[in-house]
Amino acid sequence: MKKLLSWGAVGLLTSALLDPLIYSMLDKPVPWLRDVLMAAAGAGCFYLLIKYRDWF
Repeated sequence: MKKLLSWGAVGLLTSALLDPLIYSMLDKPVPWLRDVLMAAAGAGCFYLLIKYRDWF
């Protein structure tokens, strides 16, 4: 479970940061709602890792 949450947090936060950059290079509109949801999900994974660090 710890590895899944770690991968989820890193993957979601990285994609949330790089997605607007890629869309701006392609001259397409940036889907901000999707990026905000990915960042929130990544932050939620980190929150769960920190809150329940003794259980994992």
